Amino acid sequence: MSYVSRMCARLLMPSVVPLMAALLVAVPAKVLSDLPVAVGGAPAWPNLPAILVALGVGASALYYLVQMVRLLRWRQGRTDTCYVCDCLLGRERHGRWGAYRRCLGCDKNHSI
Repeated sequence: MSYVSRMCARLLMPSVVPLMAALLVAVPAKVLSDLPVAVGGAPAWPNLPAILVALGVGASALYYLVQMVRLLRWRQGRTDTCYVCDCLLGRERHGRWGAYRRCLGCDKNHSI
């Protein structure tokens, strides 16, 4: 796995988390919504699972779009890059010896 593909995986894989969380919440919501149907009633919240999944898809799409803009800025050379592998740098962190940023490709620390 190259540094660039590792960087892309670290950028884009978290965009799946909101969708998975929405699906994990929507399945029990569907089951709970259908409980009144088992005793002869109407579903309590028939649209709730669809709304939850739509929110998850929207949050995932928004996160993915933000990360793609970061990749576009990196391709154009308009962002800070690693001096070792020329990949994107992550967010600013505060450590023992001051502020630093971690490379998303090679995992090296870069002081600010």
